[in-house]
Amino acid sequence: MQEIDRPSTSPEIFVIFVGRLLAFCAHPVIAWRVLSPSGRLVVCGGYAAAAYVTILTLLLLTRPAAF
Repeated sequence: MQEIDRPSTSPEIFVIFVGRLLAFCAHPVIAWRVLSPSGRLVVCGGYAAAAYVTILTLLLLTRPAAF
């Protein structure tokens, strides 16, 4: 199969970005060694955001009247 040399489209770039982000979150030790300091900050921010959303969702599901 022959590859066609063409510029990437926006959906392709988005899919690649999401895939790389998921890979970094799934393998944090490897990501920590590869990423720059700003990339490491994004990984830490992603973990913090995921933890916040998870805890908030669990609280709302268990005690919806408290909020």
